[in-house]
Amino acid sequence: MPAIMPDPTAAKGTVPQGATLGLYDLVKRYGSGPAAVDGINLDVAANEFVVLVGPSGCGKSTTLRLIAGLEDASDGVIKIAGDKVNHLGAAARDVAMVFQNYALYPHMTVAQNIGFGLRRRGASRADVKAAVAQAAEILELTELMHRLPGDLSGGQKQRVAMGRAIVRRPRLFLFDEPLSNLDARLRLTMRTEIKRLHARVPTTTIYVTHDQTEAMTMADRVVVMNAGRIEQIGTPMDIYNTPVSRFVAGFIGAPAMTFADGVLDDRGLTLASGLHLPCDARHRGPVTLGLRPEALTLGDSGMPAQLDMLEPLGAETLALWQTDALGPVWVRMAPDPALRPGATAHLHPDMTRAHLFDPASGRRVN
Repeated sequence: MPAIMPDPTAAKGTVPQGATLGLYDLVKRYGSGPAAVDGINLDVAANEFVVLVGPSGCGKSTTLRLIAGLEDASDGVIKIAGDKVNHLGAAARDVAMVFQNYALYPHMTVAQNIGFGLRRRGASRADVKAAVAQAAEILELTELMHRLPGDLSGGQKQRVAMGRAIVRRPRLFLFDEPLSNLDARLRLTMRTEIKRLHARVPTTTIYVTHDQTEAMTMADRVVVMNAGRIEQIGTPMDIYNTPVSRFVAGFIGAPAMTFADGVLDDRGLTLASGLHLPCDARHRGPVTLGLRPEALTLGDSGMPAQLDMLEPLGAETLALWQTDALGPVWVRMAPDPALRPGATAHLHPDMTRAHLFDPASGRRVN
């Protein structure tokens, strides 16, 4: 597959793609209420793929708009390629943004939509035609070049929006929940397309989503946000295996982690239900225990449980068990055709895979 041609406007002084990004004590306030973005700090390496993830209203899309120059920061510094850009408008920052609603011009063909940004920047007709053709080939849009957006599927429209970003050779790609309007099957396909695109055309990419699956499967690093602040930054597996707070532990992972309060002393962990579990953590005092579905197994001894519901997924099954000790818990297990709702068993927690959090602060203590 051919690479995208060099930026036809490069001679006019544009900065090469793959710039670094730095956010330092970044704040955005609207009126007198709580800050939408509350003092975040983030360094992104050139060509890194970073995903901002968190619940609705956590500040992730506002952060993206601040980077793009679509919003003015109330405080703090934004640097692109080492240069402060707070004073620059969106057009001068040389970033390309892909929105969830595609933002295509309905009266323009696919080719015209893809090449629009280059034409606006003064590229020659020949350069625009070559760049658009190469972007279309990478995104498998060549056969659709003369169609209007109204004649395209949702996935095709999203690829056109991505093509328009590619040909500009921006310093940053910014994606704002680009797959949220697509059905589940198409989201999976487009996740693959975006990762493949990043491999072929490496560019620093900031991707915003509320979907933890997108974050875990696409990112080099994940930034988990909550209430305008960054809770944790790390690789997908760091975030999953070592969440720094109960919020991160509960937000990342499906099915969700099971939590139970207890007290940790020299003898181990005693839950509020009275269940005693061995635990060699150094912390002493009240804790919140967290167990992921794979940390619980069926055995001959352990917590009595009754099967409430099964979710067969082919290679594995998710089972919801009701327990007196922990309440409802999800268990990830191998398929078992003999299991039916109402069955009883014992669940054994693997305490080497347990997560412990301070009940007051929510921070990790083990």
